[in-house]
Parts: sequence; structure tokens; C-alpha cells
Amino acid sequence: MKLNQSSISKIGRELQSLVKGEVLFDEFSRGRYSTDASIYQITPIAIIIPKDTDDVLRVLEYCKLNELPILPRGAGSSQCGQSIGECVVLDYSKFQNQILDINLDEKTAWVQPGLVLDQLNAHLKKYDLCFPVDVSTSSRATIGGMTGNNSCGSRSLYYGNMVHNVEAVEAILDDGSLYIFENIKKDYLITKNNKNRQYKIIEELIKIYLNNKQEINENFPKTQRRVGGYNLDLINPNGFNTSNILVGSEGTLSLFNKVKIKLSPIPKQKMLGLCAFQNFRQAMEITKEIVKLKPTAVELMDDNLLNLAKLIPMFQGSIKKYFKGNPEAVLMVEFIDDNLNEVKHKIKNLESLILSQNKNNFFSFYENLTDQKEIFEMRKAGLNILMSLKGDKKPVAFIEDCAVSLDHLADYTTRLNEVFKKYNTSGMFYAHASVGTLHVRPIINMKSEQDIKNMRSITEEAFQMVKEYKGAHSGEHGDGILRSEFHEMMFGKKLVNAFESVKDLFDHKSIFNPHKIVRSYKQNDRSLMRYKADYKAEKINTHYDWSNWGEFSDAVEMCNNNGACRKLDSGVMCPSYRVTKDEKDLVRGRANTLRLALSNQLPKDAFVSKEMFETMELCVGCKACQRECPMSVDISKMKSEFLFHYYKKFSMKLKDKIISNMPQNIWLIKLMAPIFNNIKNIPILNKVIEWLFNFSTKRTMPEVQNINPLKDIYYSQKNFNNKVILLADTFNINFEIHNLIYAIKVLNKFDYKAIIPNFDDDSLERPLCCGRTYISYGQLDKARAEMQRFTNYIINNNYTSTPVVGIEPSCLLTFNDEYNSLKNIENKEKIKNKFYLIEEFILEKIKDGKKVSTNKFSNNVLVHGHCHQKSQDRLKGLLELLTTLNIKHKPIETSCCGMAGSFGYDAKNYDISKKMAHLTLIPTIKKEFKYDDIIVANGTSCRSQIFDFSDQKPQHVSQLLFKIFETIN
Repeated sequence: MKLNQSSISKIGRELQSLVKGEVLFDEFSRGRYSTDASIYQITPIAIIIPKDTDDVLRVLEYCKLNELPILPRGAGSSQCGQSIGECVVLDYSKFQNQILDINLDEKTAWVQPGLVLDQLNAHLKKYDLCFPVDVSTSSRATIGGMTGNNSCGSRSLYYGNMVHNVEAVEAILDDGSLYIFENIKKDYLITKNNKNRQYKIIEELIKIYLNNKQEINENFPKTQRRVGGYNLDLINPNGFNTSNILVGSEGTLSLFNKVKIKLSPIPKQKMLGLCAFQNFRQAMEITKEIVKLKPTAVELMDDNLLNLAKLIPMFQGSIKKYFKGNPEAVLMVEFIDDNLNEVKHKIKNLESLILSQNKNNFFSFYENLTDQKEIFEMRKAGLNILMSLKGDKKPVAFIEDCAVSLDHLADYTTRLNEVFKKYNTSGMFYAHASVGTLHVRPIINMKSEQDIKNMRSITEEAFQMVKEYKGAHSGEHGDGILRSEFHEMMFGKKLVNAFESVKDLFDHKSIFNPHKIVRSYKQNDRSLMRYKADYKAEKINTHYDWSNWGEFSDAVEMCNNNGACRKLDSGVMCPSYRVTKDEKDLVRGRANTLRLALSNQLPKDAFVSKEMFETMELCVGCKACQRECPMSVDISKMKSEFLFHYYKKFSMKLKDKIISNMPQNIWLIKLMAPIFNNIKNIPILNKVIEWLFNFSTKRTMPEVQNINPLKDIYYSQKNFNNKVILLADTFNINFEIHNLIYAIKVLNKFDYKAIIPNFDDDSLERPLCCGRTYISYGQLDKARAEMQRFTNYIINNNYTSTPVVGIEPSCLLTFNDEYNSLKNIENKEKIKNKFYLIEEFILEKIKDGKKVSTNKFSNNVLVHGHCHQKSQDRLKGLLELLTTLNIKHKPIETSCCGMAGSFGYDAKNYDISKKMAHLTLIPTIKKEFKYDDIIVANGTSCRSQIFDFSDQKPQHVSQLLFKIFETIN
């Protein structure tokens, strides 16, 4: 089926008239939904984001009448192409994500299919319960997706797969009927009144089982990890859980309306052992002995994964802290029990086992849950760490789900490496050693025809080995496009016919996610792949240096669609998505749109189109993706590159011109702000102001302050023994000079004279600037000019080794980031300065032994970190300083405050900005702030946002330090 855009638009408009939810059918949206975390790309017909069951039923009825296939989707992070197709896609994740009922007596819950696992477990924690199928994508994996995939998780050795933890599924069948598939007894099967559609399905399923019983016994894998095909082996004529046939069906049999899941108690005692081996095979051989100790999990990380993790900012600290030397393999072994002594006994036995095998092995164990979580987070990110390999050659998933018994694990991995050598590649290993499932990813180039041929050959040879060992070719991530084709090879023709009978029993006209599990696409059909035979990315002129990746397009292609940016309850990424829940507002959505545009898969001139601007518009430049995206896809920089080209074609809004040119046009704001603040609340005028200037009249515009008090303090500085350059940023030197005054006095206390360049050098007509406002609006040539001014000043005044101290994180940290990557800044290599936030500088001086007397300080401090501090892991300096000074403090765990420079001042963005603030920041302040508490927020925009919505007046840390250090001159 190939529909033209006119037909698709007609379908989209008709669907819009039917549903309460959202309908997306423009080419940009369809492109964003054309990929999952697999190697494939298929553009959908339209995307429906249903509000409720009625929406789903209306869409199903429409698709039946118009013979359109339909595909349910959760997080869109499938590894095998399950969640893409030329279908009408139902995205359940935005609205159908509620916990419907929790039964504490029977420890079960009914949930909607779009509910994310981490959010479920966060809610269950207060009952000391959890849902234990702990997939590595728990921050975005939906229960519906996990059920459709028969997901497993690290602890499946102990808790089992989804099929062992799903009690019932309320399914929508192809005729629109709803039935609950659950445990049935033999009595049900002989009840004459049950002659409805569901009864007939169950009756036929039992016949299919009985007709294929011998083949099921002989050909179904004997491993615990087996998710290929349909679960015929779990059918029992004497009664069985009928939902078992739907678990792992990948949306090919029905839609899920709600799922009943089995809950487990949160373990009371837990310990983790780390076992490091100098020899990979030895790690594989010893696994079967470790399992005899009855662990909860045995997880593998090989040296390739560990070495890549060392290059990723998010994991560098963990590697240094927990992993010693350069082992070929590390096994993480977890034990849980109600009895701590029993857990310790097992850990001791594990240590004895590991060290008795080889004296060069290394063993350590961790009882602290924080340590355990940090280590497990790195293993959970294993896939993404592997995909962080730069260049066209990547570790590609196509045989990664094979599972063999532990008796064969060592031989299997040895033989597999021999196959890799045969095809001039190597593999990366990680994941679930406890159940014989190793995620093995050969390194190949999916843009190379020869490598795609090699992929096919490696697949066939690997699967033949697995069959020989009576293992499973599909052990965790499912079938999709990637593995469905090989069912006949692995199960035999008769069982494949049985799978087809199951499909036809549920889905008469094959409208549910066709070409998956049965009657499948070819695995190596390049027309279905992300990088098709004619794929070619356009080269564009850039201001940033992207050579570490190759070209700009190569950096964009680093996004592998794993969906880590969809997380909602930890870190900062991705702030706007946390409010809108729209795919376009993700790092993934933006990167996909850029990739499609640069490779000419969207309408002409898509890269500099209005639609691309809308895609990038709500990126607030928090830069969290630089750290929290495992591939470090830096959308903030990519947005700047895009805006530079965009504003060559389209004009900039008046507000944006005023803000971006603030370093040079501060005089205009000085004139404009008082007038704006005085007339903005006059009826009618406020609408005119918003229309004309785009500034929200719900905000108060900051007014430029008299700079003389700062000059007085500056020129009154005595002769100190040391000097620092104080970066008097555009925001503080114009709007909050008291922060610079406090900073000067604190630096003086430590025997440092603060040099403010434009006070120091008469040739400078205005303050030096990092170029941040220009960067935010894509004026990268002007940003470079500002950085050149800074560079020239430092060199001309022989300050190339003088520390630079800043008080505005977004400005100071520009010199650790954009300054280094912007091209064509002359003499940049001569800059040897260290760049400090003021708290980092003071902390270093204290650590160096500088003795400074302090005032008694009993107030509690709530700390809100600026996004750029968090993205560069620079909040730790502030927290460590407060700890060193014995100040009671607590960081506010939050994403972006929502102001984000001028973002929140824009009339169009005000509501989203407010919602971002109210996700966690403002509720936390209102809940935890006590009368004499102090809120510290180093970002100018952060302080403004907190003041607007909490009625509290936060302060810069320099003001706090001024209060702490006594007798400051």
C-alpha cells in the first residue's frame, strides 16, 4: 500500500472528525514516527493520540471500513521494528497512562497500556510494592509495550518475564468487541452459554495446541528466555491463563485496553557483587556455577562497553569509582532476601567462587543501595553506551537476542567470535548472563551493501548454532521485522502454519500490525531500512566543529531512537517534552526531523522551513541532552546551527532581535523596560504590546540598574596579592549588580582582586560577553565576534593564565563548551585560563588551605541548579562547598525551571514556561520552604522564574557567601 499525500490528508481530516484526541498526518510528524530503536524506517499513514477507549474504537472501525492497517505504540523504543509500519499508528503514551486500580490484598493492579514502568513503580513504592520486570528502558517503557513484547528485564531469573507477571488483558478484538483474557479453568470450556467470540477463540487455540503438541514439545526452545512466535507452549486444555497468547503478540492479535499485572514486594535486603575477569570465556564458564548460588540477576558487561562508558560524561565517575583495571568481562551478581545474614552469606560464597578460579580476578561488593543503583544504571544503559561509538560503523542489533543454556554459553560465545572474524568484524557483549541471553552486537555499517549482506550471513550462521544448542533466536526484544522471517528455520514449517492460524483466528483481515511474527517482511530488505540504498545526507556549512563525528549530519545520526529523552522523573532532559508529551519536543524527535531533512526525505528545503522551526522552537537550550543522552546528541548546538540558516531566509521577531542583541543594545532595554512595566496592565494595551513586541505582559521586564555602586566597590579594592578575571556577564552587570558586588567582596576576602575587563581596559567600550544571547538565537557569527573580543583582551593584557571566575552559569560555562567548539576564533589555543563558577573557585581555595573565618549560619538552604551546571556536572562544586562550610542544604530535584533565558518572557511560551516550573520546582519550594530558609539559584532566569511563581526571592550564592564570611571588607 502506497498512499500519496493527498490521500493521506483526506484520511487525516476524516480521522480528526472522529476522535477527541490528536491526529497527526503532516509529513514531518509521520517522519518522526517512522522509526523506532531498530535499523528500520517505515512511514506511517497517520498518528492518532487517543484520549480514551472510545477514540480507539472509532479509529478501529474507520480502519476496518477503509481497509487500513493499525499499529499500537508505546514509547517507540522497540529494537526489532515492531512499532513501525505503513499503518495508522495509535500512540497510547500521552493520555492512556493511568493506574486504574490497585488491589493490595491480592497484590495486583489494572493499568492503562501507556503507563510508564518507572512512574508505576514510583507510585507503588508507598505500598512497599513494585512491578519487578525491570527492563533497561524503564524510564520510558510502557506496560502495553512491555506486554506486547513479553519483556524480561535483568531479574527475570527470579521474577520471570512479562508472561509470568501479567494476570489478565482486556483486549479490543478486530470487530471492536472487548473481552478480558485471564485465567480459565476447564469448567469454562464446557459451559454451553459461553459461545461468544472469546469462547470460540479459546476453543480454537486449544485445537491448535493439540494438533501441534509434538512439534511444540520438540521445537520450542527449552530456555527461560523465549519470546519468538506466539506462546503456544503455554496453552493447556485443562485450563490456562488465556492472556498468555496476547503477551508477546506485538500488537498483531488485538489492541490492549487495559492490563492486569502482578505486583511483588520490594526486597528488604539486597547486595551486589562485582566480579571482574581478565578472560572473557572464564566469565562465561563460571556463570553456571554462580547461578547455583540462587542470585536475582547475573549481568554481563564486556571491555568494549566499559571502554566506551569511559568516554561518556554521565558514566565517567561511575567507571572510576567502581571498576578497577581493564578486565575483559565484568559480572554483576545481585542477591535479595528478607534476611540480611543470608544475603551476606551468599555474597561470601560468591567471593570464594570467583577468587578460587583465578587469583587475578577482582571482587567487590556493595550493600549501599545508592551504589547499587549507580552501577545498575550503567548496565541498563548498555545498549546506548554501545551505540555511542562514533562513525558509520555501529554495534547493530540483529542476533543480540539469542539465548542458549548456560552449559553452552561459553562455547557459543567462542564460536560466535569466530564467525565475526570470518566477516572481518567484532562483537560487543552485554546483558543477562544468568539466563544465557547475551546482547551481542556485531559492528557493521548499515550504509554499506556488503555489510548488509554480511549481516544476513552472520544471522543465518548464528541462528544455526542456536538451533543446534536448542536455544531461542528471539530471547527478549521480540520478533518484529528483524527475526520473524526466521521462524520457519527455528520452529519448522508446521509451527509457522500454527502461528498463522493464531493470527487469522484473532485478526480476520490482518489489520493489526501486519508483516510481524507471521507472513513477515525480509530481514535484509533495504527498502525498509533507515539507511536505504540511495541514502545521502546533505552537507551544510557550520559554525561549530563537528569533525569528531565527521559532518553535522553524522552527529545528528548518532540518535538511535532509544528514547532515553522520554524520561519524566529524573534528570533534566527533555524539559518541554515533560509538559507537552509530544514526540516533536524530544531530543529524538528533533534529531529525527533534522536527519530526514538533511537526507531530503521531507519536502524541499525542509531544513530551513517553518515546520523545522516549530520542531526546534520549544528546545530551551538546557543542554541536558549533552550529558543525559547516552549518545550526547547536543540538540542545543544543533538548534543554533539551524537558526543561523533559518534567519537567513526568515526574519526574526522583534523580541528576539532585542534579546539576541542585548550586549550591544542594552540602551534600548534601559528605555523600554520602565515604559513596558508601567503600561502592560492597561486593558487593550497589553494585547497590543504582546502582538507588537511578543513579550508576555504577565511578566515584569527587568530594568537596567545604575552601574555606579558597582564601580565604587570595584575601584575601592586594595592591593591584593592575586588577581582573577571576574566575568561581569550581560545579565548581572545590567540588572543585578549587587551579585557582582558580593562576588568582589568574597574574592577580596580570599586575597584576590577582581578584574572586570571593561573597568580595567579603557579601550573596551562595553563589557566583555560570552555571546550566550547570540548563541541562543543562532547568531553564531556575532557570538564568535564576542568570543574573539574576550580572547583578544586576555592575550593583549597577558592574562592567559589568570583564573576566570563567573557568577552566571550559562555565561561562564560557555567557555567550557561552545567556545571550544566554535570555529575560526583566532589565537584560541593561547588561552590557558581555568574557568570557575565562583563557588568552585572558593571551594578550591579552601581545599588549598586558605583559612577564612565564618559567621554562624543556621538557616537551611534549598538549592536549585541551573541547567547548564547540571549538564556539565558543575552543580557538585556548590553542594560540596555548602557541605564543607557545614551549611544545611538540600538540592531541589527538578528539570529546567522553565524561564530558560528569554524563553519564558515570550508571550507564546508563557503557559508552557509556567507548566515547566510547576512540574517539580515550584511545588517543592511551596512544600519544603520554611520561614527562615534561603533559596539559592545561580541563574538569572531561574531566580526570576522562582520569584514569579512562588513569591519567594531566591538569591545568588555570592550573596550567601557574603553573609557567611565575617569581616568582609
